[in-house]
Amino acid sequence: MTLQRYGPLVLLALSAMMAACREVTEPDPRPVVAVSVLPQAFFVERIAGERVRIQVMIPPGANPSTFEPSIDALKSLSGAVLYVALGHPHFAFEAAWIEKLLAEQPRLDVIRVMSESGDRNDDPHIWLSPRLVRVQAERIGAALQKVLPEDEDALQANLVDFLSEIETLDAELRTRLEPYQGRKIFVFHSAWGYFTRDYGLVQVSLEEGSKTPGAGALASFIEEAKREKARVIFVQPQFSQESARVVAQEIGAGVELLDPLARDWPSNLRRVAAAFEGALRP
Repeated sequence: MTLQRYGPLVLLALSAMMAACREVTEPDPRPVVAVSVLPQAFFVERIAGERVRIQVMIPPGANPSTFEPSIDALKSLSGAVLYVALGHPHFAFEAAWIEKLLAEQPRLDVIRVMSESGDRNDDPHIWLSPRLVRVQAERIGAALQKVLPEDEDALQANLVDFLSEIETLDAELRTRLEPYQGRKIFVFHSAWGYFTRDYGLVQVSLEEGSKTPGAGALASFIEEAKREKARVIFVQPQFSQESARVVAQEIGAGVELLDPLARDWPSNLRRVAAAFEGALRP
């Protein structure tokens, strides 16, 4: 009697479980697009939507200058059709691994956005400039249209919307930071060169590239920070903050965390602008 009463419910539950198992085991048919950093994943997603699977090579919290991909991460690229690379020497893993991938996957399309987007040879952070992101977005959009020719119209429409969003963000940041033209921002790691250049600020960095600052550079940084009455030293989560806190204590400043590698690109740049404004506001 009990089985007869609950039998249909049991069968329904079993059917649902079997369907879930099929969903787990069935391969995702969408093409794989690989990117080096999380903001690039945002750009691809903004243009392609759900039409591709995105593989981010550098995970959250990893240092791009010392990162080495795992074997599993490289295996996950076996079906990739497009790699959006930075193409900068500070991203050593790209130089070490992309050529190997191309040897094994000659049909993999690779675009190196640094080659046409940046002119600061010491700075790979081209995704922190809305102006340069516009160039990157157009290149990514063109590459995606080759991968998904049947979706060309939708991809182009998404690209146009994204370019409009970039223009709006750029104008907003320009208006917000215009009162602080020529003012100095003190940072531990030199990630914000493109951003500060775009909006008329000056980045003063203790660490250039991945080089540990010497005693002379440290003394010069402290002296300039004191002279400018710096209230904040900006650090990022991918690097040790211990030295920055020692310097901040020396000059009587605070330490604030900003992440140049955050995935939500427009929200992050608005957060950065607000932080810089807060540090410079009288």
